[in-house]
Amino acid sequence: MRGWRAPLRLACLAPILWALAGFASIPLDSRIQFSRGAPVPGSVQAFAWTVIRQHCAYQSHELSQRSFWASDARARAAAGETVYSIRVLSEVGWMKTDPVDVIEMTIVDDGRLRLAALTSSFITCSP
Repeated sequence: MRGWRAPLRLACLAPILWALAGFASIPLDSRIQFSRGAPVPGSVQAFAWTVIRQHCAYQSHELSQRSFWASDARARAAAGETVYSIRVLSEVGWMKTDPVDVIEMTIVDDGRLRLAALTSSFITCSP
């Protein structure tokens, strides 16, 4: 009778651990939403957010009102470095009259992260 309690406890604990594992991959330093299968590690995601904050002409209140999500994120290896191409879409959810901003950036990881290219369709971003 006592042998069935341990598996029952484990079965009850499994959904909780599963839910916590889903949150573990979200970098806390980035407001850009990436899909679960994106080939971009958390450090690069945080760096991409820093690029938007520091290089794009958003006012601080705009950054808090806008949502940012990576619509396309790719990684490729080249000569001892990894090159990440990230396309970020940004909009204000409640203000549908503003156009969706498209920010495209290339980040190179050669032991340290550096910005290689940055363009934007609506807001001014300078590398």
